[in-house]
Amino acid sequence: MSAAIVLSACGGVVEEPETGDTSELVSESAELNSPIYDRARAFAAANPKRDGGTWDQWCGSLMWRFGQLPESAARPSAIEAYRASRIVSTDPTQAPTGAFHWWDIGAYGHVGADLNGGGGTVFMATRRLAQSWGDAIGINSVHGYSSMTGARYLGWSMDYAGGRIAGGGTPPPTGGALPHTTTEYDGVPGPIYYKRIQTVARRDFGYTGPIDGVTGANTEKARVRITARELNRRGGPRTSAQEDGIPGAIYWTRVQTVGRSFGYTGPIDGIPGPNTYKAEHKICGYAVNRAF
Repeated sequence: MSAAIVLSACGGVVEEPETGDTSELVSESAELNSPIYDRARAFAAANPKRDGGTWDQWCGSLMWRFGQLPESAARPSAIEAYRASRIVSTDPTQAPTGAFHWWDIGAYGHVGADLNGGGGTVFMATRRLAQSWGDAIGINSVHGYSSMTGARYLGWSMDYAGGRIAGGGTPPPTGGALPHTTTEYDGVPGPIYYKRIQTVARRDFGYTGPIDGVTGANTEKARVRITARELNRRGGPRTSAQEDGIPGAIYWTRVQTVGRSFGYTGPIDGIPGPNTYKAEHKICGYAVNRAF
């Protein structure tokens, strides 16, 4: 039996499509991306479908094809490939580029390839994505996929049943010791969220206050500017809040529109309320998680 046929299921039961609109999700700035990331984007652009069908449930096949792995690395499922791989660590933030991240979910498990290191940008075949690049092909973070599915994270390896992605091994970014904020996923602000805002604001917006994770007038203004920049990156109409930190009707309308990709289901009327504020925090959390 050929490797293309052997590599098959992952993730257990067939996943239903996400209800959120992923069309507005954008990638990180090009200067932050590795050559492996660029190769993954090119692969997805050339192969948005798998042999004319969906990539859903074909996570192992994606790893084998994208990684150009040897036929000896082929396994019937992700969980079997995991058992044939050498786990280096269960800390995803330490994973280099080209590492494989593994999950225990359903009967067949799940696997993805780390594109930028650190577990923040993982290429995978699933419908549980932060950014969709085709039919169930795209990227998510280790935390994001685990949160969306409830899958148990098993750790990362540099090999997939003995096969490796060429050019991998670059250490994860060392832009800061702060962990990612979970605000991206739950919309609940906390100290790590505000420390990330303050760090980005000092670098990009002239913030001169302390990096202490305690919000105040200047931190809130910086938060609006960071959120507005993310909104403006995703299309128009453009909000001037990126420059002045003052949210207005256009800002809130854009938060609600982009918020559809983050689970917001309320009206798009430019009038903020609890659900709009939650979407705003998620968008800002997304931005600061990818800023360093």
